[in-house]
Amino acid sequence: MHIQGRKLKSGREPLKGVLNEFSDSRTITFKERETGDVVDVEYQMEENEKGYFSEEYRADTIAREGAKVIDITAFIINEEKGMCRWWLYDVKKDVGGQDVIWHLCEQWQAAYGYLCNSVINYLLNNSIESKGNIGVITRNFDTDRIRAEFALLDETIKEMEKGAKHAMVLAKRKGSVRLPILQAKRKLLKNILNRKICFRDAGRDIELEFDVKIPIKRDCDEYYYHLICKNTRC
Repeated sequence: MHIQGRKLKSGREPLKGVLNEFSDSRTITFKERETGDVVDVEYQMEENEKGYFSEEYRADTIAREGAKVIDITAFIINEEKGMCRWWLYDVKKDVGGQDVIWHLCEQWQAAYGYLCNSVINYLLNNSIESKGNIGVITRNFDTDRIRAEFALLDETIKEMEKGAKHAMVLAKRKGSVRLPILQAKRKLLKNILNRKICFRDAGRDIELEFDVKIPIKRDCDEYYYHLICKNTRC
């Protein structure tokens, strides 16, 4: 079975939001619009392999409005060897604040779901092994700030749990019950500190370790990362 994408001829720019397909080694350059950070995605292809790339990919059945997307979706399929390797990465200037982390986790979950439902599940049904990497390319993964955010949240929750009955009454008077929400956020931050994300997809509990890639600073304050994509067994 063949996963079909839009054929990307040599020297042409990939279309945004669709799977661009090719069968030769090449480098595709992604540039983050807000920061100007650059990522070269280098595909090291073997004979009879197919490479795929998409910027902000989402499945065709998902409406554009409100959809979460990730910057880089890349994968290589070798049907003869029964192997598929994939890479899901977003590019961010900084990761540390809670809002950025929530949004990044939503992006990861959505991107994984799009890839699973449009590609991976079909490959698995055809006995093709699928392994991959999910992560973020960022100038600053601020672990100290994340730890501080976690500690503050943990202290708040413990104080609320000590006087749970009083806290619940007070919260209801304010129109919301905050404790379960805060507990869920604390768990998410703890997972981020342990370099993993957990969510449910298609009725399954998914736990993935994520990578943090740090770009190098080049001339004119440009930050650059070289991502190598090669179909090898993990």
